[in-house]
Amino acid sequence: MPSSKIITPLLGGSFYHIFNRGINRENIFFQKRNYFYFLQLLDTFLSDYISVIAYCLLPNHFHIVIKINEAIKISSEIGIPSLKKDGIPMQVITNEVEIGKYVSNQFRKLFITYTMAINKQENRTGSLFDKNFKRIEITENEYLLYAIFYTHYNPEKHGIAPNFRTYKFSSYQAIISDSSTKINKNLVLNIFDGKADFVNYHSGWHEENENIILE
Repeated sequence: MPSSKIITPLLGGSFYHIFNRGINRENIFFQKRNYFYFLQLLDTFLSDYISVIAYCLLPNHFHIVIKINEAIKISSEIGIPSLKKDGIPMQVITNEVEIGKYVSNQFRKLFITYTMAINKQENRTGSLFDKNFKRIEITENEYLLYAIFYTHYNPEKHGIAPNFRTYKFSSYQAIISDSSTKINKNLVLNIFDGKADFVNYHSGWHEENENIILE
């Protein structure tokens, strides 16, 4: 059974549950625009390297379920044979360990950039998040289904919203909607064998798994 106490390295091609909270359990989101800014940074720093499968942002913590790409393109060093994107030399990386290191660093850039913005907004200094963002590798389909459900259910679990399905800062509505979204909707619905099964799985609390995630 996966444990949130173990911090595992990220690897290319793998699924992960990413989560963290504010230092000393303090808030990390203070205004509505903060939630949108965090999602914007997630897209800016990571959209070329991961598929976001589910997310939920709450006042003092967040959950994101992702799949890391099996190959990524990054800016190439001089002298390395490369592709080009918008005129910029690009290097293709397929080594799962190197991909994981790069993605992990991109997450750190996201958190640093976001922290700087919040510190300026709130006239505060120092760390905003707990040290070392948490990550659990998802290797079993049962846990993948549950991690997606748990991510969406979080606002109701913590009493922040009476119905998690209508919570604004989660991916649930984006997945069942016909509107365009940054979520890899096709991947999500394939995991659940379609929208009907996705909705059905989210229709009840899965008590048999409630001790898997401790955040």
